[in-house]
Amino acid sequence: MNTRPFDFSDGDYALYVRLNNAVYPDRPRTLEALRHFDATKGPGEVSQTFFVEHGGEAVGWFAFMTPRFNPVPGQLEVEWGLLRGHEGLAEALWGALEREVAPYRPEALVSRVREDWPQAAFYAAHGFEVYDRMWASVLDLRRFDPAPFRRPLPEPLRIGTLADLDCQSEAVQRRYYALIAALLRDVPSAQPVEVWPFEVWQERAMGDKNLIPEANFIAFDGEAMVGVSQLWRSPRQETLQTGLTGVLPSHRRRGVALALKLRALEYARAQGYRYVRTNNHQVNRPMLAINEALGFEKEPAQLHLKKNLLVREET
Repeated sequence: MNTRPFDFSDGDYALYVRLNNAVYPDRPRTLEALRHFDATKGPGEVSQTFFVEHGGEAVGWFAFMTPRFNPVPGQLEVEWGLLRGHEGLAEALWGALEREVAPYRPEALVSRVREDWPQAAFYAAHGFEVYDRMWASVLDLRRFDPAPFRRPLPEPLRIGTLADLDCQSEAVQRRYYALIAALLRDVPSAQPVEVWPFEVWQERAMGDKNLIPEANFIAFDGEAMVGVSQLWRSPRQETLQTGLTGVLPSHRRRGVALALKLRALEYARAQGYRYVRTNNHQVNRPMLAINEALGFEKEPAQLHLKKNLLVREET
């Protein structure tokens, strides 16, 4: 087995996408998304990818990086994959990954893997433990009937979209960011969500080609933003991906979250999409209950894993 670093060439981007989508067809990635990820790496963030070669051919990869969506100091996120027929290289691959990671002296390694993937057992055998679970759920819009769920919002609440506003204006973006940040900090999860600074969010979220301003639905109380439900373009065929859905505590239990979800689903169907996907932490029972009532069907859970590398001194 040989390893070589990713060189950021067009050929290596295409190779990575081909390998990833062959190993994880239910987690497809695109060239555009990968380039955006690399272009928005923050100062001091780690991001390294290596191809695994066997017989002169790339048959897998491994990577480690500063966690993008919840960057806890001292942690590195790891991932790896091998084409079918080359699973016997897993131990050698893992040894190479550990050698490459060692100079960064991380306190812990984290990863995410579906509970039904073979990698789940591999991580468990190498000292990783589950610290959180997320449910991916899918709604088939051909079987969805919104009529039983429709309720008028109490005045003066209304629903608009990001496209209704001057979303290129920094003032508007700062208002929207303030809502997103407040909602993210309140998402039920196993560990608190670390919110990106405004400038990072502006570059990564507002600069993402998968952003659909007319599919970012916002609940307003007068001019105040009080809730949101986002849809993003997805690499999956006929599919939109749900981003954040949430309502400020001051406006909960008034049907706002359900109304936002309905508007999003009606938009997706009107645009000709068949599926809407979403992800929820297992402890987020309020949103899970809404999705279950609407008919979202759960897939195998995504496990959030951690391996503590700190050596504990005996007392």
